[in-house]
Amino acid sequence: MKKIRRLFFISIPVFFIVLFFIYLGVFKQAEYFFYDDRMNRTASYFSPSDEIVLVLVDQKSLNYAASERGWTWPWPREAYAEIVDFFSGGGAKSVAFDMLFTEPSSYGNADDKKFADASKESGIVIQTVFFDRVQGNMQSWPDSAPKPEPIDETSLSKNGLGPAKELPGIFPIDEIASSARLIGNVNSLSDSDGTIRRARLFYRWKNYKIPTLGVASYFVGGNEDEALPEELNLRFTKSIDDYLPYSAGDILKAQADIRAGRESELNPEDFEDMYVFFGLYAPGLFDICQTPVSASYPGVGIHITLLDNILSGNRIVETGFLINALIILICIILAGLPEIFSEKIKSRTASIIVNAVSFLVFVALYLFIAYYLFRLGIAIPAASVLAGMVLSFVASLAVSYMVEGKQRRYLKNAFKQYLSPAVIEQLIADPSQLKLGGERKEISIFFSDLQGFTSISESLTPEALTELLNDYLSDMSKIILDSGGTIDKYEGDAIIAFWNAPARVEHHALSALEAAWACQKKLEERRADFEKRAGGRPFKMRIGLNTGFAIVGNMGSVSRFDYTMLGDSVNLAARLEGLNKQFGSYTMCAEAAKKQAEESGTVLKFRELARAAVVGKSEPVVVYEVMDEKTYNEKKALLDSFGRGLKEFYAGNFKEALNIFVQTEEADPPSKHYAEKCKTLISQKPEGEWLGIWKADTK
Repeated sequence: MKKIRRLFFISIPVFFIVLFFIYLGVFKQAEYFFYDDRMNRTASYFSPSDEIVLVLVDQKSLNYAASERGWTWPWPREAYAEIVDFFSGGGAKSVAFDMLFTEPSSYGNADDKKFADASKESGIVIQTVFFDRVQGNMQSWPDSAPKPEPIDETSLSKNGLGPAKELPGIFPIDEIASSARLIGNVNSLSDSDGTIRRARLFYRWKNYKIPTLGVASYFVGGNEDEALPEELNLRFTKSIDDYLPYSAGDILKAQADIRAGRESELNPEDFEDMYVFFGLYAPGLFDICQTPVSASYPGVGIHITLLDNILSGNRIVETGFLINALIILICIILAGLPEIFSEKIKSRTASIIVNAVSFLVFVALYLFIAYYLFRLGIAIPAASVLAGMVLSFVASLAVSYMVEGKQRRYLKNAFKQYLSPAVIEQLIADPSQLKLGGERKEISIFFSDLQGFTSISESLTPEALTELLNDYLSDMSKIILDSGGTIDKYEGDAIIAFWNAPARVEHHALSALEAAWACQKKLEERRADFEKRAGGRPFKMRIGLNTGFAIVGNMGSVSRFDYTMLGDSVNLAARLEGLNKQFGSYTMCAEAAKKQAEESGTVLKFRELARAAVVGKSEPVVVYEVMDEKTYNEKKALLDSFGRGLKEFYAGNFKEALNIFVQTEEADPPSKHYAEKCKTLISQKPEGEWLGIWKADTK
């Protein structure tokens, strides 16, 4: 019940906040975005009606009229008469002109009469009216134009084009208006962002119920006003080109061929029972509308889409306020559920991941439902719902932090004095780790020690020694931590660290080796200062590195423990740090670390030093000196010589090996140590089979 109360405490305020934002219109533009995106993504699922034909005055038409007929724009009304004759002769249901013939023809009254006679004879022509406060010039319906239906106060709302009675109209000239079967309105209904997403089927003007151009075509086609809505959310196809538009020039050419008795490429009979729309599409001629599918959609396409939606029944229905509110409330509750009910997950990190994934799944699922329903013709809210889900999720996190944060802050303050930050964060994420035990994990291990530190410490005051050591350890520790390493402990001047625990480090061997070399380079930069503060004594660091499996975790007693590592691979890394003394080297790694680093693409170079049998291990390990490419190239000849000597040493050819090593012993400490070793083995031949193993004599 406590969790339910918390969920109620979060969900209800968030719900009312979202409703308030809806009232303010905060989500309007975002809702438009999701609406348009759904329209675009689902448009390809719908095919345009095969009963609709689009005829356009395009550039091809203008070129044909100019070259073949000698017509410049605007065309004589004779051209439209021919187009009407072509379609009426084939039995088209209607021909709607998305054009305003507001002025007499420049070719004379006879030209207007040709168009009027053709229109009257066909009985299927629809002309247009446009209502505009600026350009309109008529306050009453022309006597010459066919009268629309009178207003039925019980069936049609009074909110037409704003205060429709105050908007003057732009009508065709009497000659053309009188020949029309119907007059259709071409005013579009756009939303606040200027995009046309819906259409009003009828407009109230004066005392008349005026159909839009698409509805007028529907009526002229022989259909009745049966249960047509007052408004309709348009379902657009992907493009106006989906209606396979015809060039007006091709229609004119076909009609000319028919009249001349020639074979025509287009037959009027092919357009039987078609709804024909005539519009302008040539550059500079056609009107442009903004729709969900295009920012430059031809105006005639709005009327075509409206008729298509009426004929096919493919339209968008938006859910009402109550349903929307219920959807928002349910989604708000669902978004808050993961955080409220994830307290059983012990790991905080795992809890956050589960919550985030659950939230994203809810969001993705809702969007899928919203887009799928839109395909079915149902538009549910998107932006407001997503906003509610985000607010609910964030609020749940905040409440959870308030409830649980106190415990987490206690843990952090209690342990920060003696645990590393990485371990503290791990404990905060998963408090169940506050117990003894560990896990077997592959890690890369780092042991370092200062050469001759005892003599340095004996020569300095405690204060000077502390300051020197702190500076040195700070420089080295920063490099290790920045590379993703975990510092296990400090033992005097010694640093013990590892990579890949508790935090995962993908290329941990590479990180460890490159951090080790970076430590050597940093020490080289500061050596002059450190040696001056150490009374002129050498200030050099030996490092041993290994990669292998170990037990990492909280080790100690039930009352006091530390996050550390145990295992044979850890011991080997410690032995390699000391083994540097026997070769005069300063950075040494085992073969396992070298191999993984090379597989990860390290730029470091390696010199094989020995097959070494360290104290505490029965099997020898191949060990390498680590260096950067610059050092490697500078010492290339010396290293090649050392390699030849090492090969002879492995083969038991001690005299040959000695002859090689002595050549470089002055410049190369490992060569010097091998020369001494060879001398010993020449005078005291090894017992048993020689395997080329260097036996370490110290830890």
